[in-house]
Amino acid sequence: MFSLFQFLRSTVFTKIVMAVTGLMIVGFLAGHLLGNLLMFSGPEKINAYAFGLKSLGPILWIVRLTLISALGLHVWSSIKLSNRNRAARPIAYQEKKSLKSTFASRTMMYSGLAILFFVIYHLLHYTFGLIQPQTYFDNSYTLKSGEVVHNVFNMVVAGFQNPFIALSYLFAIIFVSAHISHSVSSASRTLGIHNPKYLALTSRIGRALAAIFLIGYLSIPIAVFSGIIKPACDNTEACAAMKDCCK
Repeated sequence: MFSLFQFLRSTVFTKIVMAVTGLMIVGFLAGHLLGNLLMFSGPEKINAYAFGLKSLGPILWIVRLTLISALGLHVWSSIKLSNRNRAARPIAYQEKKSLKSTFASRTMMYSGLAILFFVIYHLLHYTFGLIQPQTYFDNSYTLKSGEVVHNVFNMVVAGFQNPFIALSYLFAIIFVSAHISHSVSSASRTLGIHNPKYLALTSRIGRALAAIFLIGYLSIPIAVFSGIIKPACDNTEACAAMKDCCK
């Protein structure tokens, strides 16, 4: 029991927590992006997709809470490791190391904290509807199957028509992409991959994922703000209040 307690307090365990939770978050971001890109297919696809997720009921909230817990543990482990490294290494070593490290690697902890605050903002915006309540609660869409569902399509369009919201998401995705560009190879080393050949591969995978997430996630607010994606109107008051409606 004592050895188990020691292991749970060890740097190795903390690194494992950070690596595993990081990979969980990357997996979620990939799946979430695929769903979000349905915005380019029109309101029927994205609204049906959102309705399907909501129909999962408690399962959806279990997934959400698991991901929030993973993000919290990821930030906690990052801060803990950063504090241990700072306490264990002399200043001269830290300065020498910083010259060889990238901007993304030097700011991992700070970008992680920024991402955590953004996730809270994102939940308040699109999950609880507290940022733009007028386009969240007074907004419905009738699917071809006949179900009247929440109009996620118009809600997203309304959000990204707001310059402040669009810019906040833009900066957040840049932080996420920079974080991921370094975290995949870092997680691989933590999980025991030390072969230079495989480390180079995981580094390329990290950069590729970062580029995919950056382009994919930013394509939606850019498409909305530029007018490529416009609100789908069905004579509802919420839709009529949106810019460029029905043009």
